[in-house]
Amino acid sequence: MQSLYSYYCLSNLKEKERKEHLFDVSQLISLFYLLIKILIRTSNFSKDFHASNKKKFFPTEKDLNPNYNFFENKFLKIFKNDDFNNYFKEINEISEKLNSNHDLDRKIFIEIYKSEFYLNYTKSNKTTYKTDANFIIQVLKNIFPQYSFLKELLFEENVYWIDDYEAVIIFLINKIKNNDKVESFKISTPFKNNDDKSYFTFLFEKTIEKNKDFDKIIEKNSANWDLERIASIDMILLKMGLTEFFFLEDLPYKVTLNEYIEISKSYSTKKSSKFINGVLDNILISSDEIRKK
Repeated sequence: MQSLYSYYCLSNLKEKERKEHLFDVSQLISLFYLLIKILIRTSNFSKDFHASNKKKFFPTEKDLNPNYNFFENKFLKIFKNDDFNNYFKEINEISEKLNSNHDLDRKIFIEIYKSEFYLNYTKSNKTTYKTDANFIIQVLKNIFPQYSFLKELLFEENVYWIDDYEAVIIFLINKIKNNDKVESFKISTPFKNNDDKSYFTFLFEKTIEKNKDFDKIIEKNSANWDLERIASIDMILLKMGLTEFFFLEDLPYKVTLNEYIEISKSYSTKKSSKFINGVLDNILISSDEIRKK
């Protein structure tokens, strides 16, 4: 979905560039670890921040007795283990450059420090893994998406990251919410195996190939909606669903319906799941071309 979204944002791509763009999906992993690294660096900076405040000419009681919950965050500690060194190897230089050139660690921490959820987080000196993980989710939800300066810096590093940014944040949040095991954060490829890669490639290329045909089908089966009024993500999810309907004979319709309804709940609007369900259902009922099961 995210690769297709990026593609449609850059729809003037030539065939050769499109192939390169397709497999730049691997850059998602780099962005995933870069976001985690930024969180770690910001957490580490919080300790320096408090140490500096203690040296003020007239320190407050809060300055003299700071709360170190963020620095000691139990969720982030799992990534400070040597086992993760290889996974950060690709992005260590980038994260260092972003900080040295733009003072990024301090700037992000100040954004967090000013927030109400940080104040609530630091009211207690005793936290659990769950409260620490929930705090990181709050940072990912409330600081990273809104902080345009960070987005601009990442775009300068990689033109595709600006489109991947929101999706990777949601992916990371969902992994934390699902209490995934430490091992599940060790990602070396976006594909589970060669079959997974082949499926991804087919779905990406076939959806683009049939783009105009799918526009007509969707327009015909979305009463009272014109294409320009349908959210971009909804259109992409509908077209991916149609690719599976028409060209993946072994995949049950119900699986496709459920999958794209669930994806829309995470990535699109509140009403998207019902809309996507309705349109795909209409197409299933009305299309003579789709094989009957």
